[in-house]
Amino acid sequence: MTEYQRDKPDMLTLHKLLICIVGLMFLYDYYNTKAPVVVRVKNPKFSLLGPYNTSEYLLDDVYDQLIDIKNFTFKTNPHPCMEYPAGLLLVIIVSSKPSNYKNRMVIRNTWGRSVDSTKVVFLLGDPYNESISQKIQNESLVYGDVVQGNFADAYRNMTYKHVMGLKWVAHRCPNAKYVLKTDDDIVVNSYELRRFLVKELSPWGAKGLITCQVLEHAEVQRSQRSKWRVSPIEYAAPYYPTYCAGWAILYSRDVVPQLLTVAQRLPYFWIDDVHITGACAQQIGVARTPLSTLILNQLRVSLLTKLGPKSVGPFIFGPPDLSIDKIKKIWNAIPQ
Repeated sequence: MTEYQRDKPDMLTLHKLLICIVGLMFLYDYYNTKAPVVVRVKNPKFSLLGPYNTSEYLLDDVYDQLIDIKNFTFKTNPHPCMEYPAGLLLVIIVSSKPSNYKNRMVIRNTWGRSVDSTKVVFLLGDPYNESISQKIQNESLVYGDVVQGNFADAYRNMTYKHVMGLKWVAHRCPNAKYVLKTDDDIVVNSYELRRFLVKELSPWGAKGLITCQVLEHAEVQRSQRSKWRVSPIEYAAPYYPTYCAGWAILYSRDVVPQLLTVAQRLPYFWIDDVHITGACAQQIGVARTPLSTLILNQLRVSLLTKLGPKSVGPFIFGPPDLSIDKIKKIWNAIPQ
């Protein structure tokens, strides 16, 4: 029995009527719109679930192990899904540096606002800095959305953080229909994303879904000047497998425990998007589906902020590496 299952409240709570609320917001539109539904994911490599073909997924995971860390523990371990035993529509796990408090606050005040269908948590390692650690503890007490592990928060520990996020979801939010992993320097068009999940995909979830900005035939960087330099000892092949850019990856819930199981067993590789959505996804046999026009590029960002949302059409993710001011500017240009 997992820790989540021990904490599981009485089903009679009906998870605060979540599904009913989401149904009132989205399912009416899903079934009663007169306009045809245009699915903007081309050549999908996944299947959609309905009310009668949902599935349960077994969890095979050692709770206190994180890849090769044998004494892993969560320093902070929130329970935002505990009151929703039948599941949320979406859980968002945001990879964040401990010192990026302002980024986390911008997300909390914009696209990461808590609603009954969606919960957001931030993934952090240990800064090994007493002052920053105390601030994180205070932040966790105030907001209850910090998931922190006992490994060093370092550039080459990104895979630990990503796998920790999968572990947290698998144990704490196993019934979430979809899981989005992001970085803390992007914009998510949260209303459009929920509409996309319910109307263009399925409110009951999907199977075998990994969708993102797909990268194919990417060359391994060997240059000493590249921050992504990987030696032949670390990775022998000249090219990476097909993988997702790590700043925005959408998973269906069945994929999460499968990726977690494989990631816990494979040797550590520090580039998390390559390792998890490339090598691990290959092992479980799940293809990556491109999101194409649903991701804003820099040109469309410029059009959005200067000419308004009609100039770019619907989108669900903005580009990576945004400043705090740019995140605010893009968010303010999105219709609320």
